[in-house]
Amino acid sequence: MKRQSLKPNYRVNLIRLQQVCERNYLRLTRLLPELSDQEHFRLPVKHRNSLASGVEWLVIDVLERSPFTTLLMLQMEADWGQLFNMPKAEVRLYHDVKMAEIVSRKTSQIIQPRYDYPNSKMHQPDEKEQHNQFLAQWLDYALPACRTYTEKTG
Repeated sequence: MKRQSLKPNYRVNLIRLQQVCERNYLRLTRLLPELSDQEHFRLPVKHRNSLASGVEWLVIDVLERSPFTTLLMLQMEADWGQLFNMPKAEVRLYHDVKMAEIVSRKTSQIIQPRYDYPNSKMHQPDEKEQHNQFLAQWLDYALPACRTYTEKTG
């Protein structure tokens, strides 16, 4: 006999997800004002109060362009990066609606909008939203240091 779950099925909160994606698009366009002209970006991420020695780099490559979208590969590089798995993700920018979302992560696995729970790989039901929240935090971490660099070179 199959047990009934008392918890209702997860439903994607589209408004919250779209808000995060819109803010991520804004962050990326602030970070990359020359996005339409360049294919590769290597931006230093150095915070004054950082405990880590050396410079971290936010490396962004344009993987494909079309009239309404751009696919980017974002990854962090650092001298100490061999000790940890550094973040790496593909992000698609939708220029017509001004949204950016993670479409795959380091494992090259495409992220589904929702997952049944429990599942064999133990994905969370709201994993897509969590990945986009992580992208927001990642860009908030990099933006202050990278913005000063792009202002100096721009």
